[in-house]
Amino acid sequence: MSTQHLSTRCLTIHRRRAEFAERDIEDRFIRHFLPERNAQLKASLLFSAAFYVVFGLTDIATLGPTATAWALVALRIAVALVAAGACLAIARRPDSAAVSIRATCCVLVAGLGAFPVLCWYQPGAMAWNLMSLALMLMAVYVIFPNRFIHSVAIRVGASLAFAAMLLIQGSLNIDDLVALVLLLMLANALGTIAARRFHLAQREQFRSAILLQDLADRDPLTGCQNRRVLERGLLEAELTRTRRYGSALSVILCDIDHFKRVNDTHGHAAGDQVLSQFAGLLQSMVRETVDSVIRYGGEEFLIVLPETELAGAHGLAERIRQAFANASTPVGDGALVCVTASFGVACVPARHPTPPASFDALIAAADAQLYAVKRNGRNGVRGTIATAPEAVLCA
Repeated sequence: MSTQHLSTRCLTIHRRRAEFAERDIEDRFIRHFLPERNAQLKASLLFSAAFYVVFGLTDIATLGPTATAWALVALRIAVALVAAGACLAIARRPDSAAVSIRATCCVLVAGLGAFPVLCWYQPGAMAWNLMSLALMLMAVYVIFPNRFIHSVAIRVGASLAFAAMLLIQGSLNIDDLVALVLLLMLANALGTIAARRFHLAQREQFRSAILLQDLADRDPLTGCQNRRVLERGLLEAELTRTRRYGSALSVILCDIDHFKRVNDTHGHAAGDQVLSQFAGLLQSMVRETVDSVIRYGGEEFLIVLPETELAGAHGLAERIRQAFANASTPVGDGALVCVTASFGVACVPARHPTPPASFDALIAAADAQLYAVKRNGRNGVRGTIATAPEAVLCA
């Protein structure tokens, strides 16, 4: 897809949710920052859990060494154990964004849920407890990495629980109660503004990086991806996925026939028009966001088709061949240029026992089929099943 298409649809940021509107782009963003996010999260959890327990000294100082005070300390220790369990879960599944998010939510809900219980038995220290709650709410927004909507839901729930506790307890005058509620609202408002700004800034930076990378990976003439994606090993991941999950993978290598003749007869500008039309045809006939079209050489193009068997890839190549052979390209001198193309197809079938050792080997199998078509007169399609040592079955 083109860079313009990426910026206007796929990379749109939902301003209220402070996330990318497209779920796959948001998932890509989360995966990109997951190692950094997990490191920050584990440090925040351990630091906060330690201080949550240390503040049990205030329970003992306020209530004395009573059974109630020790019960409150035990409650704090239970919350710290939840935090330790969350760190353990993250360490065991460092590649899972879902585990990271669930761990964050569980610890925050446990800590903020226990806090009104701690405050209930210390009405005389309500001003200090409110200050502590305000700091905790700010931490929910800024220190603990989480989805923005989850942070908002947790802090609203915690604020409502604390306000309900104050109303039920009835130990404060109405003016003090109003002041405390207003302070809670202020803490939430400032936290919301800071968190939203941070989430949006991160995604704006990520979007700029994607667009710059996309510009570097695009051929400016045709809008197709260029060979940088092969050099960076991005397509090697497709073959790895095929080996892991047993899915099919096909590639089509196509070459415009007698392209030099077009340049020699009508000029290089006409050749560029033919290339652009052929590339547009390829992009229009593949699956958007699933298949990849790469300008492999001067007039050579590579199509990568995940989860596609040989028959499907061969049929697609034949449809493209017919469409291009029946089309004509208007060039600058008013003439119509009619050319054809040749296609070589290579496939790793689903659950294939001996897939090629590398993506380059798969391309080489398709290249051999392409040159077999050229030796037989061009304007045709030839396919093969690729194996580790060599291609052994043709179609």
